[in-house]
Amino acid sequence: MWRIVDTYCKIWKIEDKGKFAQVQLSTSRKDKESGEYINSSWSFVRFVGTAYKKISKLSDGDRIKVISAGVSREEYKDKDGERAWPKNPNFVVFDWESADSKSKDSTPDAPPAVEESEEQLPF
Repeated sequence: MWRIVDTYCKIWKIEDKGKFAQVQLSTSRKDKESGEYINSSWSFVRFVGTAYKKISKLSDGDRIKVISAGVSREEYKDKDGERAWPKNPNFVVFDWESADSKSKDSTPDAPPAVEESEEQLPF
């Protein structure tokens, strides 16, 4: 298992599956030798838990910062009972936040109104 923290992504497509969302996204990193960016596309990323609860705040084209995710490529038993490995790694996002100030997720909720009685005042 490889844990991912604070990685920026661009959302390309979102499919709500009811209990999770399947998302197409891309990531990039800067190559230290050439200085150029190397892009990676991820087609079957699952957003679960907290990430899924916030999925309605995302649209195609939004940029996000993944707070917590994991990548794995764990073996399984094929139809003949033999050990096998998936062709593609599993990428699961557990939580994210907006990377753009214009995004719907970047607007903080207003703090709750506090009602004070004169008995609570210190003067």
